Order: sequence, then structure tokens, then C-alpha cells
Amino acid sequence: MAMTNFVSRCLHGEPPVIYGDGTQTRDFTYIGDLVRVNEQLLEDDSADGEICNVGSTDNIDILTLAEVVRDEINPTLEIEFDEAREGDAEHTHADISKANEIIGYESTVDIRQGVSKFIDWYRDNQKWYDPLVRSS
Repeated sequence: MAMTNFVSRCLHGEPPVIYGDGTQTRDFTYIGDLVRVNEQLLEDDSADGEICNVGSTDNIDILTLAEVVRDEINPTLEIEFDEAREGDAEHTHADISKANEIIGYESTVDIRQGVSKFIDWYRDNQKWYDPLVRSS
């Protein structure tokens, strides 16, 4: 939700809000990579019965993510900080080694490309998507 909220706020001229100090890290996976691997698994049975992580090897801290989003939409906005949310994971990162070994999976879109593509998608779908984000 962090990326979605950052994009929505910046598009509305509001600063992105980071809960905590921004050192938390996340492993974002571009939707196209997920679609591609699922299409492959429809025809490739080598992973049948296996549990594999499909993710990215491109970890990013939340402060950097907020800066990337802000800089693409409205670099004049200041980033705001609020209290960390109870129960938020400090760090997430998918271990894709098994998926790589079994089906040759690798992510193809790095976080900065993904952010740019997501912002374009968000703008194209803002009429219906933004009200959902703003009310969550």
C-alpha cells in the first residue's frame, strides 16, 4: 500500500507520509513479472506441487521509495513522517532461488521502472482507482 498511497497523495499535491523512520525495506514485484510466471506455469509442470516465492531481488527502503515517487510527480513536496504502525514488518524480501532453479524465474522490471509504469497506470485509471485508495 505504501507505493499506492504515495502516488495518490502526490497526485493530489499532498506530501507522502512515511510511518516510522523510512528505513523499513520492501521487495516490490512488478505485476508483469507475476503475470509472466503464471502464464509459464500454465504450460510448464516442473513446479507442480512446489511452493516457490516469486518476487524481486530489488529491495528498497521506504524513504527512497517515497522520494522516487515524489520526484517523478511533484519534487517540491516535503516528505512527512508519522508514528510507526504496530505490526508492520521492518523488512520484507522474497527468496526467489527456488523459483529460479525450478523454472528459471527472474524479475525483469526494477523498482524505478516499476514506479514509473505504476504512476502511468494510476493516472490512466485514476477516475475509478483513486477513490478506492483515498477511502482505504
